[in-house]
Amino acid sequence: MSLVGFHEERLPVPSGFGSTSGPVWQTETLVLSSGKEVRNARWSRPQHRWDIVTPPLSAEAFEQLVSFYNARLGRLNGFRFHDPSAFSSAAPGMIVAPLDQVLGTGDGMRAEFQLVFADGGIERPVLKPVAGTVSIAVDGAELTGGWSVDTTTGELTFDVAPEPGAVLTAGFEYDWPVRFDTDALEVSFDTAGAGRVVSLPLIEIF
Repeated sequence: MSLVGFHEERLPVPSGFGSTSGPVWQTETLVLSSGKEVRNARWSRPQHRWDIVTPPLSAEAFEQLVSFYNARLGRLNGFRFHDPSAFSSAAPGMIVAPLDQVLGTGDGMRAEFQLVFADGGIERPVLKPVAGTVSIAVDGAELTGGWSVDTTTGELTFDVAPEPGAVLTAGFEYDWPVRFDTDALEVSFDTAGAGRVVSLPLIEIF
């Protein structure tokens, strides 16, 4: 699945102390005359949001950030974001392995599968895997070839469709597809020649 208005570049500055992040749900709530509530989830999975505080940036790093921001035209175009707290298919503290995430089961005909990640019991597609980090296994045995992955969509393609009943798993690192959630870039200059962004809101795009 491709994203309209998306640039494959990654945000060029890291997030620093004080940055916040978390999932957002959208729920409709109706209070009946009896006082009871009727609730309906409008989304099948959460949307993640971040408010980035950068570490102090040199003049060169600040210029790079401004150039990156302007090239995205503010909120208009999406980009990749590396979240240091959520970037890997592996469990916290573990290294990426081809058995990390279950992708599905072969049927002998289907050759294309989407990389996915189980997030709190909710499966979400991984749209922006990091090149060179993906490993694939079939029935627990790692494959050294016979497959390819599109790092712009997260779509995995086997040269030959996996046999019926074969369990397909994968390990990978990933970026988040996001956009800026502000059309104004504000910088605090703490010292001469160095500044930092104290609030840079990002929002996940589907």
